[in-house]
Amino acid sequence: MSILPSRLNIRAPMNQDSSRGRHSYRTSKRRRRIFWIAFIPLLLAALLASRPAYHWLKAKRAASLAAKAEEFVQQNNFLEAANTYRAALQLDPLGYRPLQGAARLATRLNHAEAIGLWDQVVRLPQATSADREERAAALMQAAEFPAAALAIDELLKQNPDTNALVLASCYSERTGNGTRALEYARIAVKRAPQDEIAQARLAEVLAASLKADERSEAREILWAVAAKKGAGRKSAIESLARAPDLTTNEQRKILDQLHTLDPFTVTDALLAADLRLKMQPENTVAIYEEIIASWGAKAKLEVARWLNAHQQFDRALSLVGRGEGRDQLLLARLDALAAGQRWDEIETTLSRRDLTFDPVVVEAFRARLALARHSSLDGEEHWSKAVALAGNDSSKLRWLGTFAEQSGANEIALRTFQHLARSSADTGFALAGQQRLAAKMHDISAARTIAEKTLALHTGDPNAQNRVAYYNLLLEKDVRANASKAKELVAKYPDRLEFRVTAALASLRQHDPGSALAQFQGPPIEWAKTPPSWRAVYAAALRVNEREDAAHEIIATIPMDKLSSEERALVEAQ
Repeated sequence: MSILPSRLNIRAPMNQDSSRGRHSYRTSKRRRRIFWIAFIPLLLAALLASRPAYHWLKAKRAASLAAKAEEFVQQNNFLEAANTYRAALQLDPLGYRPLQGAARLATRLNHAEAIGLWDQVVRLPQATSADREERAAALMQAAEFPAAALAIDELLKQNPDTNALVLASCYSERTGNGTRALEYARIAVKRAPQDEIAQARLAEVLAASLKADERSEAREILWAVAAKKGAGRKSAIESLARAPDLTTNEQRKILDQLHTLDPFTVTDALLAADLRLKMQPENTVAIYEEIIASWGAKAKLEVARWLNAHQQFDRALSLVGRGEGRDQLLLARLDALAAGQRWDEIETTLSRRDLTFDPVVVEAFRARLALARHSSLDGEEHWSKAVALAGNDSSKLRWLGTFAEQSGANEIALRTFQHLARSSADTGFALAGQQRLAAKMHDISAARTIAEKTLALHTGDPNAQNRVAYYNLLLEKDVRANASKAKELVAKYPDRLEFRVTAALASLRQHDPGSALAQFQGPPIEWAKTPPSWRAVYAAALRVNEREDAAHEIIATIPMDKLSSEERALVEAQ
């Protein structure tokens, strides 16, 4: 019996130790479980907190890269700027500063990506009115006129600032509404009389006027702006360089000022070259070669187009080689080839497998090729395809109508402009094209109808009023009312030779020879530089006043195929 208790006593401490161990284990396990239960939410919270921090760091790095890209832009190192903006957008695709900077650079370089970038910028909460104005300007630069119209309309609805009014003026001018362009420009100057950009815009519109007094007003404004060192100085000097009425001294002065512009762009270089071509005709070859050497690599497209405009087609072809792959440059090359009637090379180019032209352009050039080869059926087929492919795209229709007109395909051009006129944003441009074509085709009835449509759009436009009166008088319709309108316009604009021609025609229709001839009194007129139709009216006025010798001198200068049957009848009347 004594043994058993001793055994029991020994086991008791052992059981107690074991119980304590199990309790300690359970406690430790419970503590670990509590720790992990508590730690996991903390870990998740830390991870979630780190994501905004990570994005913040990426956004900060992207903004830093955008700042670096801006420095590259200031240094004119556009390739590095583009690469840096690309890296910034990879880090922060919706970063305001990287998107805005990339959009501005793409706009400056006239790259197609500009519109898409601006679309993203204006969707951001940080977007400003200035951003929306820059987007509208980019849309105009890309000839996206319907979209530009919508963007500008929105700007005008929201208490527009001077920049918005200037944009509206530019848009109106680009779409053929000169009256509205002048109206917006004058409002902009009235709101901000000291704003040099608004002043320069007003001057640009006035400089394009047919009125000598308005062109004179334009030059006064431009010279005043150019004399200052403000934001509008560059634009003013460039506008003066384009002015047609500069004296030789003024040309020299502008040439000197162009070279003071900073930055001195390819636009400035080409304007300077244009002035030098006028002033130094003996240095023509050297001037072309200097432009190619200085700017041919940096601004190939602008130089190629400039060379084509100056009929330097061989030089343009040397600059833009056969293997050129960029669409706009290849288009400039095709224009040069067409001017040189190098149709086989055009056909070879159009057959390239790597050609990325819009199908409208390809079909239009194939139509021009067929026209040159006297294959009218093929030409009709390609023109029809081009029109169908253009659809309702106003930018394509504008290009196609202009291209067809330049190619001598007047009926196709007329059809294209009629289609384009359905777009309210393009009506002015389309009607102007139809007006030119009706005059080329000597269809006075059609020209009258188009002039009436234009007048309905711009009732206060004296040019539209004069055209309607002229065509009505040619067709001998409502002679009294139209004669009254013609004389009213001359009284208001006595220096407008075009208006005086219409008034002279009115006097001829009313059998008043003395008044007809009196319209041409005053300073000598350089008749060789006037349209054939104006010379026809003048010759008719001379003949009815029995000044046959003078009439025959004028008639000898008139290409009769440029007159309508009604205008020829004036000249032939005894």
